[in-house]
Amino acid sequence: MKAEKCDLTLKSIEKFGNVYRVVCESKKKLPHMAAGQFAHIKVPNRELRRPICIYDNTDTTVSFIIASVGAGTEAFTAQKPGAEFDALLPLGNGFPILPDVTNVALLGGGTGCAPLLKIAKDNPSLNCTALLGFPNAAAREVYKDDFDKVCDRVCYCTDDGSFGYHGYPTELLTEIAPDVLYVCGAPGMMKTAQKFCADRGTVGFASTEQRMGCGVGACLVCSVRINRDGKEKLLRACADGPVFALEELVL
Repeated sequence: MKAEKCDLTLKSIEKFGNVYRVVCESKKKLPHMAAGQFAHIKVPNRELRRPICIYDNTDTTVSFIIASVGAGTEAFTAQKPGAEFDALLPLGNGFPILPDVTNVALLGGGTGCAPLLKIAKDNPSLNCTALLGFPNAAAREVYKDDFDKVCDRVCYCTDDGSFGYHGYPTELLTEIAPDVLYVCGAPGMMKTAQKFCADRGTVGFASTEQRMGCGVGACLVCSVRINRDGKEKLLRACADGPVFALEELVL
């Protein structure tokens, strides 16, 4: 589906440490958005837009989980409810949903959990288990109970043991033994997930978190190295991804 330029109004913004939960509203019906796609958001006083994955949406609202990590995201999250801006959405290729599969795992870490929610929400027939990792209990609060509402099972994992399982979510993959694994997170998590899938013949898909410039495939800033048909090549996260088959990624 072709992306549209949508006029949005900041409806609400909640701060959780350096991560923000942002809900935006449109006066017009928004286009269909798939899990794993992203929006290219206009930021105040910045020439370049910022790519932010789509966390959730309705016909007239779209929400994001945004980590304030640079000048652009800091400028955007400094806005107050009522601020108006535009966004190009949806962009990129989302997570493919395979037919006749009912044992699915969503593996995410930190803000990497955000692209995964809509897989379960938009596909209630899937038997989704979410394995979500955070440094501590406070870091997971930005997601509230969203995953609990749409997943059959949610395993929260914390590095310090302050909430849920004390350890990494990848340590629970063998117990879950999914038929399909969807993942987004740090390179170490992605590598472990890739090895798990390779060892067991499990189908896996990963959303890559790359810095982007234009967001439409022209500038090549967001190149991702993949191995396809025995040959390494560079593909664009914005236009060819951001979701790729996990087995293809050169990590």
